[in-house]
Amino acid sequence: MAENTTTGKNGGILRNPLAAREKSGRRYAGVREWQAELSISRLFRTSIRLQTAFDRCFSKFGMTAQEAAVLVHCADERETSAGRLAKAMGRDKGKITRFVDRLEDGGFITRRSDPQDHRLLIIKATNRGRRVVPQLKIRFEEVRSQFFEGVQNVDIDKLETVLSQLHANAERLCEEKAHKDTQA
Repeated sequence: MAENTTTGKNGGILRNPLAAREKSGRRYAGVREWQAELSISRLFRTSIRLQTAFDRCFSKFGMTAQEAAVLVHCADERETSAGRLAKAMGRDKGKITRFVDRLEDGGFITRRSDPQDHRLLIIKATNRGRRVVPQLKIRFEEVRSQFFEGVQNVDIDKLETVLSQLHANAERLCEEKAHKDTQA
């Protein structure tokens, strides 16, 4: 095998990142840096593929996976607000509002002003929305089951630990960037 290649896990030939400069001029400090870059790339690609798989499953209901998740939350909570949905789902309120707009247009949810605080909008699943929620839950479970097929529970536990740490690191990076942006 050539000096600047190595065999990957799937038997494919990978370019040795330490042997020579790549076309971009990128030089790796070590194997860990190269593996970390590959892991980030794989994490992004996996996330995109998983989102696509979920979205395809829910397209027959006329919604995306994120919209389906919002509808399930609304039905489970009986009534909620965009702020509470955003917090529960780890999304920003503006994004949740766009999901709610599309679900309302589809007749799956309604919004009305809170009688005690007219600034607050109460979001509730409609009869149509509540009827479809059991099917949505089944589809979520089917995709989850297929996604983790062949992965042992102990590995899922390890993955959760690693992803939790990576999420905390990403949160810290976002906060640092926001702080730097406000300082500039």
